[in-house]
Amino acid sequence: MEFKELTKKDAQIQLAQELQKLLVTCPNSYKDVIQKDFEGYEKLFGRFINETGPSVEWEKIQKLPEGAVWNFSELRAPDTELVKNMLNKLVVVKLNGGLGTSMGCQGPKSIIPVRSELTFLDLTVQQIEHLNKTYSTNVPLVLMNSFNTDDDTQKVIRKYHGFQVKTYTFNQSRYPRINKESLMPIAKTTGSDADLEAARNMYLSATLTTWVLQ
Repeated sequence: MEFKELTKKDAQIQLAQELQKLLVTCPNSYKDVIQKDFEGYEKLFGRFINETGPSVEWEKIQKLPEGAVWNFSELRAPDTELVKNMLNKLVVVKLNGGLGTSMGCQGPKSIIPVRSELTFLDLTVQQIEHLNKTYSTNVPLVLMNSFNTDDDTQKVIRKYHGFQVKTYTFNQSRYPRINKESLMPIAKTTGSDADLEAARNMYLSATLTTWVLQ
């Protein structure tokens, strides 16, 4: 047990040293952002090597009791004002970090035409706008971009300015992938996109704080 604990401690110390080496390769203009990413990464790494046992205890998972799930036809139509109040607390967050290269598309997957020349993103905006118009609400759309999709997405969302949907974006963090054997980062520089893995990490902003308080 003592050997395992020392090994875990050594791994965390060594990781911190490797992350500092990576930080040196980062341009000064991005250093603060990458530093925050790495701080979060170290916390997740600590959980990864210290937590024991299975992530899911399957024996505790039970079937839902009879009557827990209703048929749609059995549901009563909700009060319009109640729906409006619920929608006023809704923020739609969509993952938008993947490229569509495997589907023959240059850019984000969300801009691939899927129906009547409309893209995934077009359909999402239409659906949210329908809710906003029907119930006089202001449900926003938040896109979680990656370093691969942010530039293209910023250009695409300009066409939605005339729609009754407020669109926001933020970027995923970039966390180094780790070697299975050494548990150390594979990346040698922060500029190596192939060796940096996107991880979900929304920074608290004034806008996000406002949504939470609502």
